[in-house]
Amino acid sequence: MFLLLLQFCILSSLSVSGQTRPRNAQSTPDTVRTTPQDTLSTALQDTVEIAPPPGDIATTIKYSARDSILFEVDRKVVHLYGNATVDYGTMSLKAAYIGINYDSTTLTAATLADTTGRQTGQPVFADGGQNYEAKRIVYNYKTRKGLISQVVTQQGEGYIHGEVVKRNENNEFSVFHAKYTTCNLEHPHFYINATKIKAIPNEKVMSGPFNLVFADIPLPVGFLFGLFPTPKDKRSSGIIVPTYGETRARGFSLSNGGFYLALNDYIGTSVTGSIYSLGGYQVSVNNAYFKRYSYQGNFNFSYDYFKNDEADVEGSRLSDYALPPSTRSFMLTWSHSPVVKPGRGRFTANVNFSSPLYTRLNVVSTSQYLSANISSSISYQKTIPNSPFSYGVTLRHSQTNGASNMNLVLPDMNFAMTQMSLYEIFTKNTPTGKWYENFTFGYSVNFNNSISNQIQSIPGTISAIPVNGSNITQVGVAGGPTQVDTVDFNFNNLGRLWNAGRRQANHNFSIGLGNYKVFRFFNLNPSVSYSETWVDRRYTYTSSPNYISSQPGVVAIDTAGFGRIYQYSAGASLSTNVYGTVQIRGKRVEAIRHVMRPSISYSYSPDYSNPSFNYYQTLQVSRDQITGEALYARLPRYANAPGGGLQSAMNFNITNQVEMKVKAKSDTAAAKFEKVSLIDNLSIGGAYNLAADSFKLSVINVSMNTKLFKMFNLNATSVFDPYQTVTTTLENGDTQTRTVDRYTWQGAGFKLPRMTRANLAVQASFNPAAQGSTTAPPQNLPALEPEMGNMPAYIDFKIPWTLSSDFTFWYQKSNTSTEFTITKTLGIQGSLNMTDKWKISGSGTYNFTDNNIAYANVSIHRDLHCWDMNISWIPFGYARGYNLTINARSSILQDLKLTRNRQGISYR
Repeated sequence: MFLLLLQFCILSSLSVSGQTRPRNAQSTPDTVRTTPQDTLSTALQDTVEIAPPPGDIATTIKYSARDSILFEVDRKVVHLYGNATVDYGTMSLKAAYIGINYDSTTLTAATLADTTGRQTGQPVFADGGQNYEAKRIVYNYKTRKGLISQVVTQQGEGYIHGEVVKRNENNEFSVFHAKYTTCNLEHPHFYINATKIKAIPNEKVMSGPFNLVFADIPLPVGFLFGLFPTPKDKRSSGIIVPTYGETRARGFSLSNGGFYLALNDYIGTSVTGSIYSLGGYQVSVNNAYFKRYSYQGNFNFSYDYFKNDEADVEGSRLSDYALPPSTRSFMLTWSHSPVVKPGRGRFTANVNFSSPLYTRLNVVSTSQYLSANISSSISYQKTIPNSPFSYGVTLRHSQTNGASNMNLVLPDMNFAMTQMSLYEIFTKNTPTGKWYENFTFGYSVNFNNSISNQIQSIPGTISAIPVNGSNITQVGVAGGPTQVDTVDFNFNNLGRLWNAGRRQANHNFSIGLGNYKVFRFFNLNPSVSYSETWVDRRYTYTSSPNYISSQPGVVAIDTAGFGRIYQYSAGASLSTNVYGTVQIRGKRVEAIRHVMRPSISYSYSPDYSNPSFNYYQTLQVSRDQITGEALYARLPRYANAPGGGLQSAMNFNITNQVEMKVKAKSDTAAAKFEKVSLIDNLSIGGAYNLAADSFKLSVINVSMNTKLFKMFNLNATSVFDPYQTVTTTLENGDTQTRTVDRYTWQGAGFKLPRMTRANLAVQASFNPAAQGSTTAPPQNLPALEPEMGNMPAYIDFKIPWTLSSDFTFWYQKSNTSTEFTITKTLGIQGSLNMTDKWKISGSGTYNFTDNNIAYANVSIHRDLHCWDMNISWIPFGYARGYNLTINARSSILQDLKLTRNRQGISYR
């Protein structure tokens, strides 16, 4: 009777899950006493809530099972069968079978055999963010120690396999007969085999003597100990393993080896160096910094000593591929970008500064190799909140790649006021729509100070504006031809560099007169412009006593002083849109639509060569009193003094767009028709100067761009000269061609204007799916070595192939001869996935004019699951060479790689 009553009480309290409260929990006693010999088995839908015997339980133990729960009251043991789960504080345990022993405060988890004899329900243990998968787990929830058999656990990007694992109360564990790998397969492709491994979660993994096993083949590669950092939320310092390589210029090398310093949560510094068997070395310091929601950047300095005691100095001057003699060079780069915040200034930096020979001796990328110039800029820009005003300061630098000429802007300051309505400024009222309320005003000023180490000395050659029909266009100033000196940037030359520098201020006044609708279909836009330029020097000229007809002499005097140029102009434009549609109603083509946008404008500017402006000085430079006069600019050339002659010009332009309406391939009502562009833009324009005494019509510019068959982008520009040319024979038998003031369509026979320049660019992409790929690259990929031709860190194997090309054609014809120049180049880029793991890509440029390959590159990528193989080959040019890299994909084992390269910067 007692046993029946006990069973009834327990069964009446069963539910899906059970809870065991701690001994000191404040709750109503709900235990049921039973004899030590009794046991009880529960069904699938049953649960139990029963307090344990007195023990050291810190919090509630929650448990559940799918199949059954068995209590052994006398032994204080609970057995859970089928998808068993136990939650105790931060610890969670899941397995096919779990046993809870309250006397020994242990949890035991194991697999169970199904009807076929296969073991299922592998135990999974989780605690403090760490997960463990094993065949058997024994865990003491009082001491927080455990013993795990045949375990697999993840530490950072790595996985640890072990036969036996012991876990202590600090969440540290020791693994015996262990394997460490970054391959996420149950049977990894490679692993580090060690007798014992100790792991401190979120910090590091340490091992004793180990060797590398690749494809189940033990390799004689290893070390006495191993240390693998696995930080979760912070970076750690460590050694950067150098890369083995070879170049013909420097011999064998160990490059980019050193130490990484994690200074704090915001800054990380790497100090690396390279040594070469033929002598020389390189030292680099790289600082990366990042502050969330504020800014990020990178600062790098590199010093290089190149040793070449056997250099052919004369040969190096004649050949682009010859090596220079021993030299020391450096490179400084800095990039800084802030997070844009409303109302706050924006400081940005993009600095790339180096010695002339550094980039030649240290080519690290294709873009650097093909770049003609390098430049830098540092700027600060800010818009004053709740006002139309903004200001900024910019420092700039530019230099020719591989050359010593350099230009600096120190600094470039600007202040601007955006255009505002004059009606609102003066009346403080809201516009009501009157025509005079459309008037606006804006202002900007730019102060510029530039210095160049390419100093052009005076005397030299100065451009002149001929007057009275003279053919004089430039006059040699007394002292001989122009001389350009290249000086070094140092303290001794500061005075000379400053005196030869350019200092100017440009003022621009933006005046808007609004736009108006006239005659219903036309838009009228009047305009007025005014600007001023201030400089700090002026020139005065005197003619030399002896005239020489071929090269008259002029003496120039450079006087420091304030110079001012002001310009103004006025005009108006009239434009409209004309639409035309032709109904075809064919099987596929429904209609063709033509949109034409003609515009005509008038502009006026005075004759700035008039003596009243004092921009030019008229000199008699030859004995001919009629044709021997010329105008010389009193201000420097960079002041952009306006040209002489009255400008009263009519400008015309017509743009065209042609579209075709076709039936859509889809039969849905929403997509019954679609538009296909035949010509995106066809523009024709020119000008006619009413005030000119000759050659009133300007050249005619024609441009067109369109897209054909959804894969060809076509851009074409051309320039047509409307005037005839006449060829005469000189006394010495030579011929001379000159342009005369007579249109090509005048005279006998009608002729179209002559094409003097033309440019055609065709770009094609034969795989539109590649452009529309939305696959995001995976995170935390290791950075590849910065060497020529390396593949990108992420390869999209979902695109089976890509192919694109670009063709450029340039034509130019001289007006004074029958000679013309043609330049043609063809570039091809493409990739092919031979399998889902192999990818071949390449690019090349062919110059038809020189009949040579300007640049070519072939790359092969192999996905080895947890490894990557990259092969790149540059067969031609100054940077020709190859690179082979096989490396582990994980950033933890990024130093586990094989590299073989040969760069050809020393070809002679």
